[in-house]
Amino acid sequence: MPKLYYASPRDLPAIEPAPGVKGRVVHTDHATLVVFDLAPKTIVETHKHDVEQFGLVVKGSLAMVIAGEQRILTPGDTYRIPAGTAHGARVFEEPTQTVDVWAPRSATPPL
Repeated sequence: MPKLYYASPRDLPAIEPAPGVKGRVVHTDHATLVVFDLAPKTIVETHKHDVEQFGLVVKGSLAMVIAGEQRILTPGDTYRIPAGTAHGARVFEEPTQTVDVWAPRSATPPL
């Protein structure tokens, strides 16, 4: 695979890990980044995975629950999900975009 130093969204592999969730993926040697577009009223069911995840809300808003603690997140808000921690989210009435990073790298990014 060639080294990817720059990319436009059209250049990145697309994923649809769940209904209402579309993403564009960038892999590095040690991390995975996904720009997610979430449709209004999408629910990301509670789940956990073996890698650390952190992210940033770019537009829209959602309610996120991490380890039983719920917060309403809006543009500029960040979140951190330690490996093995239960988490889920509910998108409100408008399209929402997040940028999520998993470390170490995840061949198939979990939600």
